[in-house]
Amino acid sequence: MREIGFSEIKRVALDILKDVAHFCDTHDIRYVLAYGTMLGAVRHKGFIPWDDDIDIMMPRDDYNRFIKLYNDHNPRYQVYSIENDDSYTYTMAKVFDQETVMIDNTLWRNFDKAGVFIDIFPIDGLPDETQAQQKIFRHQQFLNLLFHGSSMKFTFSNRYVDSKGSFAKLKGYVRTFLKFGAISLMHFLPTTSLIKKINQDAQHYSFSNSKYISVLVDCASGNKREVYEKTLFDNRSLYPFEDTEFWGLTDSDFYLSHLYNNYMEAPPEDRQVPHHNYRVYWKQ
Repeated sequence: MREIGFSEIKRVALDILKDVAHFCDTHDIRYVLAYGTMLGAVRHKGFIPWDDDIDIMMPRDDYNRFIKLYNDHNPRYQVYSIENDDSYTYTMAKVFDQETVMIDNTLWRNFDKAGVFIDIFPIDGLPDETQAQQKIFRHQQFLNLLFHGSSMKFTFSNRYVDSKGSFAKLKGYVRTFLKFGAISLMHFLPTTSLIKKINQDAQHYSFSNSKYISVLVDCASGNKREVYEKTLFDNRSLYPFEDTEFWGLTDSDFYLSHLYNNYMEAPPEDRQVPHHNYRVYWKQ
């Protein structure tokens, strides 16, 4: 198998997005660019130079309809989620290029159908009261922490592998126990059931009937800042992204300021590095 380099990963991911966007426009499924992809569209008119991520988000009803319909459209690109595959290991849907394969070098368990991908986040409703919103975030954060623990691989700590001290190996074992002890206990939790629970509980308040909305399936850090009035999603505009235009929120300034504060200011050079630790290959 031939390894796919950083620039080529971005090209393949962009091709996935083009296919998804065309399908959504054809089937009246609403989507918008999200997170760093929206930031890249505004600040760079394309990818953030050191990132190969593509994120989009959809109201839950559109998200469910997309998952139901998309896989009959183009066999090269397939959407996977807990709704259509019980072996799936993520809380949000991903569309994978089936001509590629991904080997994750992190602690996460590999999904056997993984390849170059884009992420699709469902948007769900929230109650009106701030206190009730925070209760939901805390609940989802707790479930996400359990999920992350259950889906990690147990590995020996290599911190002291080059140490010449007589207790180096013992130190490695101690650090392994301290660092991964809790993870190893959570490893026995049912990952699939936790992902289903996270998505089920996220839908307690519907997008269509709520004044406030959020992405609730990825709350490991709490997502306390990601609360929006639903009216923000009433207006979409096309944004240049590389050689194509895609839908984003018309009031992108509010959205990006809410997430990143001074979003037009690039981070220091030492932080301008890719965040992923995986390798991808062409299957043939």
